[in-house]
Amino acid sequence: MKENNPSGVFQGIHNIQVEERDLPNLTDDSVIIKVGATGICGTDLHIYHEGLVPAGSVLGHEFSGELTAVGKDVEGLNVGDRVVVNPMYNGVGLGLAPGGFARQVKIDQAQLGKNILKISDKINSEKGALLEPLTVGLAAINKTHLTSSDNVLVSGCGTIGLVTIAALKSKGIENIIATDISEKRLELAKTLGAKFTFNPTKDGNLKDFIVEQYGEVNALDYTGKLPNLTSVFECTGVSALFAQCLELLAPDGKMTVLAIYSKETTLNPNLVVYKRLNVQGSLFYTDEDFAEAIALVESGKVDVTPIITHRFPLNEVAKAFEVQADSSQSVKVIVNCN
Repeated sequence: MKENNPSGVFQGIHNIQVEERDLPNLTDDSVIIKVGATGICGTDLHIYHEGLVPAGSVLGHEFSGELTAVGKDVEGLNVGDRVVVNPMYNGVGLGLAPGGFARQVKIDQAQLGKNILKISDKINSEKGALLEPLTVGLAAINKTHLTSSDNVLVSGCGTIGLVTIAALKSKGIENIIATDISEKRLELAKTLGAKFTFNPTKDGNLKDFIVEQYGEVNALDYTGKLPNLTSVFECTGVSALFAQCLELLAPDGKMTVLAIYSKETTLNPNLVVYKRLNVQGSLFYTDEDFAEAIALVESGKVDVTPIITHRFPLNEVAKAFEVQADSSQSVKVIVNCN
């Protein structure tokens, strides 16, 4: 009997189905990975809610697994190696190539240290599936150029906000305020390294809270005092909170935006000028960022598995997406594919 390859296939908005696909065929420059675990990402949710990729696409770009076949032209990789995929090279799981919601996945033009990275047995499949989002947080931090004296706000404690907190802590940043409307997520933020947490639905005024923790500094235009907030990582995707973060920053403050926004907003660009703000987006990452994420997890310096709230088998991937889409009950949903 021919073995098939069950796969989680995007068939349209709010429609993920498990289908039997053919097993991928090995080519000279490719590898075949037996997938261990795959995480559902915020990007997957945007696809789930809005489309964005062709129907028939196999999603899943946060995954790890074991090599079951290696093409003859691939160097430095062997059957049995445990690996994680950098999806930025091939668009794996992003509508360009089949992704990790499958029993097996093929990676074309496989290159060690590029789109394929080895991991040791210290990193189990679930930790491996969390390496890609951790790399997203690390990349944002690395381009923000913080010091241990920075006073930081992480706005939003979904997966990316939480892994950013863990990465900040690993780099010696102590002053971290995490804000979210979910007490569950704020508890996780504390676990991963936030010094302070703030829930805007119950804790009063965020500006006052920041001043209480970090103090105040003079405005550059002599109009009064501002919170001594030197850096913000905006992870909510809520346009109004983007605007709020600009208002909260101190002079010469740094704002790094990791979220994707569904709605436009009105901003006051004079805030950027009058406070000499550095506002930047963070999308993707470098090979060095990914290698750093692996090293942090292998060393035990970072463990973000506490963010996993639900686990589903591959044949329940549709249910997994439903749960991930409900932020009131989930943080990170993992699909076990083996």
